[in-house]
Amino acid sequence: MRPANSRAGRVPLALSLIAVVACAEDRLTTAPHAAPTSSTRQALDGNVILVTNASGANVPGSLPWAVSVAGGTSVIQFADSLAGKTITLDATLEPFPYITIEGPATDGITIRTPAGAGRIIRLRQGGVLRNVTLSGGSGGSDGPGSAIWTQGPLRLEHTTVSNNNGSMSAIHGHEITLVNSTVSGNSGSGAASAISLGSSATLVLDNSTVANNEGAPTIGWVSGPGSMPTVTLRNSIIASNGSFTSNCGSGLQFAYQGMNISSDNSCGVAPALLIADPMLAALADNGGPTATHGFDPRSPALNGGVNCSVTVDQRYVSRGTSCDIGALEFTDFTVVTLTIDANAATGTPNGSATVTGTVKCSRAGDEFGVAVDLQQQQKVGKTTTVVRGSGGTDLTCTTSAQPWSAVVTPTAGAFVVGSASATATTNDVPVWVTPSSATRAVKLVRPRR
Repeated sequence: MRPANSRAGRVPLALSLIAVVACAEDRLTTAPHAAPTSSTRQALDGNVILVTNASGANVPGSLPWAVSVAGGTSVIQFADSLAGKTITLDATLEPFPYITIEGPATDGITIRTPAGAGRIIRLRQGGVLRNVTLSGGSGGSDGPGSAIWTQGPLRLEHTTVSNNNGSMSAIHGHEITLVNSTVSGNSGSGAASAISLGSSATLVLDNSTVANNEGAPTIGWVSGPGSMPTVTLRNSIIASNGSFTSNCGSGLQFAYQGMNISSDNSCGVAPALLIADPMLAALADNGGPTATHGFDPRSPALNGGVNCSVTVDQRYVSRGTSCDIGALEFTDFTVVTLTIDANAATGTPNGSATVTGTVKCSRAGDEFGVAVDLQQQQKVGKTTTVVRGSGGTDLTCTTSAQPWSAVVTPTAGAFVVGSASATATTNDVPVWVTPSSATRAVKLVRPRR
């Protein structure tokens, strides 16, 4: 693993660190609702409103129209034909009631405003955004929240907030929860670039990633009357947020659950917070409804989660019992292909044999060993014995087939010319390398002189 690349930062004077033992809780479910089967009715099952076109204007079937007719229990969904589409709004969405906007789980939906056109959505009572990308929001006199400004509880699931540029943060509110979500590539000044909180506010990051935001601390407090906001980190990543800014601003108190990663110590110092470089890749389409940050297999995020309670990642890929930290569960494991050659050389004074073969990997540079077991049935008169031995070799794998060779020494007796059976198995593999093995009949021969 690459050495941790901690960045300089100061623990805020007002920082209050709260040690939190991860509580036992029900497995979280973020699966989407059943999709409507008809595009001809406004409401289905009493509260589902279907968006049928990608217009950004308030016309029948559009997202602005659906928002305008929604009630307090409405769920706005999208016709299958809109999966993966972008809706460019004519104006900020301003639903008054609590509202749920749910993009298709396959390819999601992107909601944006043109450059300089203002905030994307203002939630008066709060709401849920699921399988949605919010991009292109801007703000000036509008204040914080170039993408989302909410006065009520806000929950983001399988959602990405990226490339918004405002006078302050991309998201602003008082009760915010992110599950399997990503906030990345936003810029802002003042208290925060990614997420800003009002006084007495709460922010929960659950298996989420906040990274690569510029211009101000990633998470910050717009101070006012009331107590300091509380930020709860649970198996989440906050990292790489500007060359000259910290991950977390001053005046925040923290609670830690599971295991978390911060690339500097501005979010506190605690056993459940690892100060390290998570080695994130660029924001990209890695499958699923919204863009995510992959990471290098040497990252401490791999299998780093503790007390994992979220069953899938941002892409709806199943998480393991030892889940990864952040919004994405690593799936790019190295695949190893081993072969054994048909002939193996024998005839040395100590009775050993040299078994050869080839190996190649789906990723270059991984280092591990190949262990070889060889057995040969030998018959002398009426007596049959089995000669066994083992050996091995170390290698650095490449993406093209390369030869390997291992001397196998018998535990007793000697290998002789004739038939035998060989098994080659990878060993001492890194956690991101899928173990591999091969078995075949081989012919032991004396090498040509």
